[in-house]
Amino acid sequence: MPSRKPRESTRHHSDVGRHRGEAFRNPVRDRQRRAWRSIFPILSLFALAGLTGPAKAAAPALETTDGTEALRLYLDCDWGCDFTFLRTQITYVNWVRDRQDAEVHVLVTIQGGGNSREYTFNFIGLERFEGTDQRLIHASSYTDTDDERRRGIQRLLELGLVRYVLETPQAAGLVVEFQNGEAEDEPHTLVVDDPWNHWVYRLRLNTDFRSEDRRDSQSYQTSASAGRTTDLWRMGMGVFYSYRESNFEFEDGSTFKNVSRSTSYFGQVIRTLAPHWGVGVGASSRRSTFLNLDNSYRAAAAIEYNYFPYSESSEREFTFAYFVGGTRLDYEEITVFDKLEETFTDQGAYIAFGMERPWGEAHLDLQYSHFIDDFDRSRVEFNTEVEYHIVRGLSFDVYAGISRIRDQIYLPKGGATDAEVLVARRQLETDLSFRGGIQLRYTFGSIYNNVVNSRLSSESGGFSRIF
Repeated sequence: MPSRKPRESTRHHSDVGRHRGEAFRNPVRDRQRRAWRSIFPILSLFALAGLTGPAKAAAPALETTDGTEALRLYLDCDWGCDFTFLRTQITYVNWVRDRQDAEVHVLVTIQGGGNSREYTFNFIGLERFEGTDQRLIHASSYTDTDDERRRGIQRLLELGLVRYVLETPQAAGLVVEFQNGEAEDEPHTLVVDDPWNHWVYRLRLNTDFRSEDRRDSQSYQTSASAGRTTDLWRMGMGVFYSYRESNFEFEDGSTFKNVSRSTSYFGQVIRTLAPHWGVGVGASSRRSTFLNLDNSYRAAAAIEYNYFPYSESSEREFTFAYFVGGTRLDYEEITVFDKLEETFTDQGAYIAFGMERPWGEAHLDLQYSHFIDDFDRSRVEFNTEVEYHIVRGLSFDVYAGISRIRDQIYLPKGGATDAEVLVARRQLETDLSFRGGIQLRYTFGSIYNNVVNSRLSSESGGFSRIF
């Protein structure tokens, strides 16, 4: 890389610039700048006052004609729920920001299937509704549009709220209407005649281009997959291809080009043995510049036990599994073990625990694997993530992962150049890999979240963005 200019040279040029500025100073422009500098703090105070002002004026609580507050609802949905849409459609409840302010806590868990995404709504009664709980399930097909999906969620949420709204003065506004025939989302949950026989196909193609004066990049990704999911079987297959190219120009006029390619194929068949057991076989193939793989092939089998029934996996799971497989590797370059190809067998086991509760969620998994003919070539991985709602408005998130790596047999003998390290073109040798993070969030102010105002919500115009 080119060296920086000496500090003395930088001071010299800045001094010259300062003297030139004094020689050609514009008095009118100086007065404008001083005026702007005096006005900016005042504008900032007005903006701060608007941001920190009383939230009740912006989002008042709904009340009935006799002054009784409407039902207070807290929707606990990490992803897949359009909060803005739901708040504009369901206006007869008070949306609150924290479960401790709610009378009904709706915990939503989402689980993907072969041809649909299943939303489980757990209605948890609080305060006067303590003990009044229920569970409803909505299945949304992958072919649904975003609007169809969010309206299906709205419909199920409103159905679940009926039993609670009935015990409030808001019940006077309820109207019951029955549509003769199949419900709108019934074909997603009960398919009588399926011409596709539960098979779902997905195609994806995306590209990205970026260009600046001294660097540019382009990437292409495409994939195709097919899957079939029933209570007894889960099958899937697919192909993925990725190409990335980056070009750099340095100050001395030299250039560097980085190209990375990756191709992979996979197929698997999983069979349900019992409410707590599953078994499966799979095969895959991969080519990767990053991993020094010209070609690679793998076949494996696994068996898994879930302490809880799989029907509850969207809310809790505690699984134990064992797997064994064989792998064939053909390398682009000679490895650190002086090999261009090799074949090995391996085995391993993993334990995974996950749960979602009104207080938050927790996930933990531990995996160990090793080569059957060489126990020293092994890998141990541990990952954990916890999100905990401590008190009203205060939540604590922590995640961490650590890996002990002893199986990097694919590393090229020549190592990686400095340029390849900078652009992450090659996997680097390492014994340990660690990742982690902590997040503490605190929210206070009005408990209500009824009002939706999207004015100037886009950053594309640079309204509050400096660059």
